[in-house]
Amino acid sequence: MVRKRWKELDGTAYRVFEQFPTEVTMKRRQLVPKTKEARRLVKRAYLAYDTLYIDGIP
Repeated sequence: MVRKRWKELDGTAYRVFEQFPTEVTMKRRQLVPKTKEARRLVKRAYLAYDTLYIDGIP
């Protein structure tokens, strides 16, 4: 319930972060530079759990 309403905390002293297992965190760290590069090339890129999606393709 809290994660769904995180926008209501905007402008307050509180933050909501996702917590992942160590294996997922390590995989995401490797994918972040690729995500930034794709965005620099004006592509729609985002991380969902431990998968990088670029223009809707995993």
